[in-house]
Amino acid sequence: MTETRASLREPLLAFAIATALAASFAALGTVVPLVREYLHVLIAIVFFQTPVVAARRAGRDLDYREVGLRVDPVALNLAVIGAAVLITFPAFVAGFFLFYDRVCTVAGTPLAGAFAPICHRWLGYARGHLHLPPDAAVLALSQVVVVAIPEELFFRGYLMERLERVWPPTRRLFGAKVGWALLVSSALFAIGHVAVIPNPQRLAVFFPALLFGWMRARTGSIAAGALYHALCNILADTLHTSYFR
Repeated sequence: MTETRASLREPLLAFAIATALAASFAALGTVVPLVREYLHVLIAIVFFQTPVVAARRAGRDLDYREVGLRVDPVALNLAVIGAAVLITFPAFVAGFFLFYDRVCTVAGTPLAGAFAPICHRWLGYARGHLHLPPDAAVLALSQVVVVAIPEELFFRGYLMERLERVWPPTRRLFGAKVGWALLVSSALFAIGHVAVIPNPQRLAVFFPALLFGWMRARTGSIAAGALYHALCNILADTLHTSYFR
């Protein structure tokens, strides 16, 4: 039990520190425009540097390649991304319209109150039209470099890998060895999102986090998860830009 606690101390402390810093920057950004403008960059630096500091305090060097910051195996990464997009994106788009049509147009639904602040802007499929967000190229680059890669490096590359040393994966799921570390790192991912922006709806990121973690376990790299993560964010931004005024 003592050994388990000792092994958990490093990743959990790293998570707590990274989350506290990210939440502090987010809070500061509400009153300091410069911090708000560069918030995602500051959080990206936190996610890149926290594993380095944690590893050095534990007496070892952090090899970014060992925590998955690489594109190989290229063919497997591309196959995993392609399969994920083909399976999940049509379902996500269909769910987007079904969900908001239900919540925003049918009176008395359980979630109507929670989504009331945005429902008055809902255009629906008939009145909206699909188009890219403003500065789409900059948005795409930012989503990959500033959001997806740092988050995947920290949560799947570092955190999940350290947790797997405590709870080695015991099951095989579609070619990937997974276990408690996948569930715990996904839960921490969701908790971290709520800590930075206190909105219980953000707990829903637990479910895509399971897929990001599976991709890391399947490929040994964070490349597939980072690109798919960015594509998911871009798709969500595009739909909200197109069908909310």
